[in-house]
Amino acid sequence: MNRSFFVALISVFISLSVYGQKERKIVILHTNDLHSRLEGFAPESMYSPLSVNDDKTLGGFARIASLIESEKSADGTTLFTVDAGDFLMGTLFHTLEASAGFQLPLMKKMGYDVVCIGNHEFDFGTDKLADIVNSSVSNGPIPQILLGNAIFSPKSTSDDRLENLFTEGLIKRTYILERNGIRAGFFSVLGKNAAEVAPYSEPVTFQKISKYAAAAVKELKSRGCDIIICLSHSGLTLQKDGQWGGEDAELARKVRGIDLIISGHTHTLLDKPLIINGVPIVQTGEYGKNIGKVIFGFSGSGIRFQSYELIPVDDRIQGNSQIDSLINLRKTLLTEKVLSGFGMQYGKPVFETDYLIDIDQQGNLDESNLGPLVADAIYYYINRHNSM
Repeated sequence: MNRSFFVALISVFISLSVYGQKERKIVILHTNDLHSRLEGFAPESMYSPLSVNDDKTLGGFARIASLIESEKSADGTTLFTVDAGDFLMGTLFHTLEASAGFQLPLMKKMGYDVVCIGNHEFDFGTDKLADIVNSSVSNGPIPQILLGNAIFSPKSTSDDRLENLFTEGLIKRTYILERNGIRAGFFSVLGKNAAEVAPYSEPVTFQKISKYAAAAVKELKSRGCDIIICLSHSGLTLQKDGQWGGEDAELARKVRGIDLIISGHTHTLLDKPLIINGVPIVQTGEYGKNIGKVIFGFSGSGIRFQSYELIPVDDRIQGNSQIDSLINLRKTLLTEKVLSGFGMQYGKPVFETDYLIDIDQQGNLDESNLGPLVADAIYYYINRHNSM
């Protein structure tokens, strides 16, 4: 009887101790599908990151850097900053990456911890992707790169240079980052649809994402992770019945143990998280127009999802001057290495029209007069220069 009373008393003390622990805050900032939009989105000529309330552009790496720095300085916060793939490809900035890697070191300076490879990172092929990573590392520290479900060819040697980056640890399948005593486990997957639109990823193939994710979760749990985060370049689709589907929704339904899925690939803008089987799924749209902020509480009893916020990256945010200066230096290099041979300069108009170019980014591209303008220009050039 006395022993039973003693055991019960100890249990009460333990319960009170756990209950009394102050819940700590884990913040995950995330982006996806940046597509090398270093200077914001539309029109770039108006982008003025070092001043506020004077332009209508969205995004821009200098502004994103300021947001990350602001979160880093918040008291009592453990911050992780990640990107869910397709961070490269889409502007002139990507053209020099294989020979003079710039964007990955820049993202590290901005505060990114982890990025995953999407389909567009394969646009130049596996060898060029290896060149991009190696060239980037030679120019400074880079975020940890993840590509979890890649399968390398046992027969072809054309993916060997990319495979070697896994051996060297420059690209990993899983990654644990411990910060302020919190062990965050990360893994990434590239989905079926993304793989299908990455023809130059061959001979690399990709394991089914649910199968790989289950193995990754098991591994990360065995290594004592407090939170497990999946960077999934797979995506979401809004179905005809108004419900969300897609590969990331199915991943949450099939695989237990994931605490957060940060989605990419489909350029889906979610102003609130999609919760499936208790797993929040988030995605910020595209081009760095928004940055997502996920908050978890962490205590002795585990983690608890608290809140989500989609933060517009607009000209209310004063950009980081160091990041802006580095981008300006890159623009000078682009002029020197790429544009000057065509008599052009970065940031200078190539031509002007005497009428308004009308384009709706949300659709109705068939009604835009930009298409006919480009078609007429090509027709004129070919006929004038007889080049075909």
